[in-house]
Amino acid sequence: MKNSKRELLLSALLTNPTVKQAAASVGIPETTAFNWLRDPDFSAEYKQRKRQAVNEASDYLQSRISAATRTIDDLMSDENIPPQVRLNAAKTILDTAYRVVAQAEIVERIEVLEAVSGDSGR
Repeated sequence: MKNSKRELLLSALLTNPTVKQAAASVGIPETTAFNWLRDPDFSAEYKQRKRQAVNEASDYLQSRISAATRTIDDLMSDENIPPQVRLNAAKTILDTAYRVVAQAEIVERIEVLEAVSGDSGR
């Protein structure tokens, strides 16, 4: 990206919940942000960065699966810790990690299907 405001907007779009808030954080009008999002090059870069952010989050969650499993093991071994509190935390990590991994696998399958069909969807 050549334009520094465009570069700033790409980052802001990944850290703000709305386009309006992202545009405001960069100091550009919301309409400009939407216009840039309609630009194929800008849109492609934004999608690529968004995918990268999701992949990084997925990798992190996958790395925590072993720790969650150890937490459950600790829970079963330590009778002094309230079991329900520790078990619920561990289940949350495992459930979340499972959903992220499943979603990443679905995305991968879609990408393979798109490549086979010649439709990149982008």
